[in-house]
Amino acid sequence: MSEIITEMVKEKINEFIDRSKDLGLKVTPQRIAIYKELASTDQHPSTETIYKKIKDYYPNISLTTVYRTLETFEKLGLISVVNVLYNAARYDANLDPHNHIVCTVCKKVEDVYDASLTTLDISDKTLGEYQIKGYSILLNGVCKDCRSN
Repeated sequence: MSEIITEMVKEKINEFIDRSKDLGLKVTPQRIAIYKELASTDQHPSTETIYKKIKDYYPNISLTTVYRTLETFEKLGLISVVNVLYNAARYDANLDPHNHIVCTVCKKVEDVYDASLTTLDISDKTLGEYQIKGYSILLNGVCKDCRSN
């Protein structure tokens, strides 16, 4: 099973490299390492979490560099950002259409795949003068582990 996951991560990294080149973004070992941390987890890590994981491999990398890199990735559409209850931004390499649910106690973030959430009928009155480019839904709740504690 872990071999399949490793192959999936390798495929995502190769797609990231190709897409970065198409966008004119220089592909560096540090950028690949940052993306790899995102692509190899479904935990939606924060900047600090990613920084701590790659610091061992790239001891000269700064937290500011990781912040700026993630910001660049997000602006180019290579990753998405998940803002969790006014805490630090969390990041997601999964660009498939989906939403998120966050535990209000432990702050765990999980993906939610529900087609009914992608077909919202929003009235023009609600939108006003806005032209919607996309939306995401963040559900809040208490996870099973926190409820049992």
